[in-house]
Amino acid sequence: MNPNLETAIIHFLANEYHLAPENILPDTDFFTDLNLTQDQFIDLAGRMQDALNFTLPEEKINEIHTLTDLFNSLAPDDLPPHEPI
Repeated sequence: MNPNLETAIIHFLANEYHLAPENILPDTDFFTDLNLTQDQFIDLAGRMQDALNFTLPEEKINEIHTLTDLFNSLAPDDLPPHEPI
């Protein structure tokens, strides 16, 4: 995945939740750390996709809980998962 997209997602989330980008960590959990419901996460994911011009595979959306999960869902299936920046 494009490292610039990872940075853009981190900055999007930092802006959205009024956090410093360095406080958005790989294990940041959308549901426990950001207190989102599933519907709120789906809304957030849609806004991120529109703003940053990427597409999340629909079949993976329910598997996303952390920032690492999000980044790994954007990686091609033939590449091994990696740790985000």
